[in-house]
Parts: sequence; structure tokens; C-alpha cells
Amino acid sequence: MYKNEVGGFVLRLVLGGIFLLHGIVKFKEGISETITRFHEYGIPYAEIVGFGVAGIEVLGGFFLIIGFSVRFVSFLLISVMAGAIVFVHFEDGFLNGYEFNVALIAMALYLLFAGSNMMSLDQLFNASEKSSKGKIQFRG
Repeated sequence: MYKNEVGGFVLRLVLGGIFLLHGIVKFKEGISETITRFHEYGIPYAEIVGFGVAGIEVLGGFFLIIGFSVRFVSFLLISVMAGAIVFVHFEDGFLNGYEFNVALIAMALYLLFAGSNMMSLDQLFNASEKSSKGKIQFRG
């Protein structure tokens, strides 16, 4: 069990770092450049999607690194990568096309199904919920 947690932790940090950096680059080079590229790829609602993808990559990457909402964020990142395959990389084929996207999807799928609680905010929240089960709590 512990070995799986270490592997999930490393996977979470690497995947989070990759997406965080890719999102930062989208904002740093200018979100208008990203939107222009999205228009060229034929992505519908490129203005909205451009901000959405960049935001998901930045926040999602950061959330993975700190271990916050790992499963939900993994689902969002899988959706972003599926869109990248369909709209951008599919024509190029698997090799030198969408193999990197598939690898990122596989990493995110692991986190979606297995989660990653080691050194995460999710673990902190789950621990406080488990300790309060069956106890009467007064708030005031």
C-alpha cells in the first residue's frame, strides 16, 4: 500500500508540474496568441476555450501539486487532453502526434481512479472527516 502511495505522489507532482508550466506558458506568451492558435485549429468558441484550457492547466496543475481535489482535477485534465487529441494532434498520428497526450491521460486516469492522498490537502480534509464521524459536534 505504501509503495502505491509513493508512486501516486510522484505521478501527481510530475503531472501537476507539466500542466502548471504549460498553462503558465499560455498566459505568458499572451492569451491572445493561444486564442489565435485555437481559432486556427478550428476549435469552437476559441476565446472561451482558450481561457478555460489555460485556467484549467494552471489551477489544475497547482491543485495536483498540493493534492487538492485530485480526482476532479484529473477528470478535467483528461477532458483537456482528449480535446487536444481530437482538434490538434489526431491528424499527425500516434507517433510524433498525440502519444504525449495519451501518456498524460494515462497518468491522470491513474489519479482519477486511485487518487493520491500522500502529502495532500485531500488527506488533511479526509482525516478531519474520519475523526468526526459518529461524534456530536456543536458549532457556535
